[in-house]
Amino acid sequence: MRPAQHYTMGGIRTDYRGESRQLKGLFAAGECACWDMHGFNRLGGNSVAETVVAGMIVGEFIADFCEKPENEIDLPTSIVYDFARKVQDELNGFLHNTGNEDAVKIRTRMQEIMTSKIGIFRNEKQMSEAVDELQQLLERSYNISVKNDIGNNPQLVYAYRTRKMLKVALTVACGALARKESRGAHSREDYPRRDDVNWLKRTITTWKDPKSTVPDISYEDLDISTMELPPGFRGYGAKNYIENPESVRRQKEVDDIRAKMEAEGKDRFAIQNALMPYEDKLPKRLRGRNERTYEPLAD
Repeated sequence: MRPAQHYTMGGIRTDYRGESRQLKGLFAAGECACWDMHGFNRLGGNSVAETVVAGMIVGEFIADFCEKPENEIDLPTSIVYDFARKVQDELNGFLHNTGNEDAVKIRTRMQEIMTSKIGIFRNEKQMSEAVDELQQLLERSYNISVKNDIGNNPQLVYAYRTRKMLKVALTVACGALARKESRGAHSREDYPRRDDVNWLKRTITTWKDPKSTVPDISYEDLDISTMELPPGFRGYGAKNYIENPESVRRQKEVDDIRAKMEAEGKDRFAIQNALMPYEDKLPKRLRGRNERTYEPLAD
């Protein structure tokens, strides 16, 4: 038995509607999206919840987007043709290449690196080695030669996808190497503690230069003051983290608000609205009180 990748945390950065923050009209839902549902780790069973919830909510926003006249596609055809030309040039680069690199060997080696050096337990030495070799594999991918078969060409598809996979692998590896702490599924042997003072931030990667061998990395700070459940000890594993003073302040604020409102006889809907309102972020059709099996709503 050995561990295997079976779920992806992170993806296209979106707003609460599931729409990309960089490209209008691009929506993502489920495993391919960074939608803020899971935080830095996915609890068991939550992938099913994400499928159902994200599909329902984001799907509704997509329909709303498509119904608005101002969102009709109005692009100069030159932009479309220019993008198509760039993709075709990349495909032609495989077909007209005289190099001797093998896409299967490159992909297999990439998989070996990600398993052995960017696996469950990580450290600086192995991750640095992984980034260096992945960059070499990416450079070698520009010497992959593919037969120019007429019609369906699985070899071309394989080579094209391998280069994209290498960039995803480098995104994961570079982000992990830069984050000097352990958090969620990112477990570093050389930085075993979660650091809420310096690393309570989301990693954002972009590939501004398509010819670069590493992505550009930036960070998005998280605002503890808006959280209903600020970072703290969750009651499992070792209590091994560097606490952010803002978490203590916010937790006391949450506890005080909850205690006061419960003493006043306020229901859970009023308390939720006081701690972290969310109803305005739902599609209009889905707004309203949610019923629980043990707490039916009165007619």
